[in-house]
Amino acid sequence: MRILAHAASLDAHPRLARAAVGLALRGHRVLWSGAAPPAAPDLLLPDTLVEAPGGLAASRVEADLVIGGAESVRAVVVAGQLARVRGAVLGFEGGEPARWNGLDHLAWSSLQCSGLVDAAGAERITQGSGGVPLERFGLWPDGAPAAAPEAAHPDTEILERACERTLARQRGLHARSGVFVDRDGTLVVERGYLSDPADLELLPGVPQALQNLRAAGHPVVVLSNQSGVGRGLFTLGRVYEAMAMLRHLLRRHAVELDAIYFCPHRPEDGCRCRKPGTELIERAVDDLLLDIQSSAVVGDKLLDVQTAHHAGATGILVRTGYGREEEARALRGDETRPDFVAETLGDAVEWLLAREGLSSA
Repeated sequence: MRILAHAASLDAHPRLARAAVGLALRGHRVLWSGAAPPAAPDLLLPDTLVEAPGGLAASRVEADLVIGGAESVRAVVVAGQLARVRGAVLGFEGGEPARWNGLDHLAWSSLQCSGLVDAAGAERITQGSGGVPLERFGLWPDGAPAAAPEAAHPDTEILERACERTLARQRGLHARSGVFVDRDGTLVVERGYLSDPADLELLPGVPQALQNLRAAGHPVVVLSNQSGVGRGLFTLGRVYEAMAMLRHLLRRHAVELDAIYFCPHRPEDGCRCRKPGTELIERAVDDLLLDIQSSAVVGDKLLDVQTAHHAGATGILVRTGYGREEEARALRGDETRPDFVAETLGDAVEWLLAREGLSSA
């Protein structure tokens, strides 16, 4: 995502501001409008947290979404409209809607807006919402806010999902078919328990394949098992560093991912979020308004195919990564058969689009 941060209103919302920098640590491009961005952690990749012009000069930038403080809803929305955003996420203390005038409410309704508030603020909003739909609000997590920006902090997760949900709902409530793509061996070269961002290498043809999917209107969601965290091989923060690098590499080719979901648990932990469990897909379906029956899962393991079938989606095996070995297992009848076997991700996308009567050419 490309996120415009309304610096003037974020001064009163340090929690939201730190979470916004956390999004930059996750590889999103955060444009700090009207002021220099906060001191950046060393882990930031180039061009993920940058100063952007404010006022009327905001029209020189382009973003997907704007974030800011609800007490300045008009200023935040106007800044966003100048940057041609499609939605806004506002930080609330709880009493703002009751103090809004007609122009404030008009600003709120002019974009797909949503809000984040803590439990105490939510009670104030519930008691007198001021005409603001309560379903547009999300709660900050329990526990202390981050003392400094962290990619792995729950605040960053909540803000990221709020942004994704807001953008998905901007397009309306009609569910779309999405494509869930495995990371290692499907998008990037398989290197075992990959944790060093420097080791990420896109497989040939991956950027073009993802461009074709998004041009056809399909959200692209990365779905990955990262059991190295549960095994103690690397930290959760290290996974976010690698995922940030993935976003950075794809952005060089003008590709933005719609979302990334991963499971950090070991196989023996028995969680529902590890593939072939479907919890992560279920979350994405809700967050991004997806129609799972017309969606697909693409990966280099039969685990990905099983995940697809458990969720009710199409399962495609690619021969990159471990794909050829997995295909041999499927041919022996040892495992679930894929709905299609493709040489590469590009071939899988060609098949999907052809099935819909579309062409990637």
